[in-house]
Amino acid sequence: MNNTGEGRTSDPSPRRTRPSPPVGMELMEYLHLTEKAESYIRMVGYLYSDLALTEKDPEKKREYDVESKRHSGLLKSMDWMETSTAKTVVARYPELIQALRTRLSESNV
Repeated sequence: MNNTGEGRTSDPSPRRTRPSPPVGMELMEYLHLTEKAESYIRMVGYLYSDLALTEKDPEKKREYDVESKRHSGLLKSMDWMETSTAKTVVARYPELIQALRTRLSESNV
């Protein structure tokens, strides 16, 4: 058996790794922050999507679709993994989620 590695090809696909926590932040604290940010962004995207499905006004429906797609793009971009972005999301999104849930429950009445 030949162990020289001849004939092997390297994997050309880029690999994304989780960034390490910033200096002064514990790993678990960082992971909790980014997981919470991801969860909030995903929830807001779903809520906008649900609002678009129930909305009768075409302009508002378009607005909700745009916001849903924007949040989907944010998730894919991985920008929320940056500490400053994650902190902003965690600070601001609970209020937005509550407002969207209220709007959705009012539209279902």
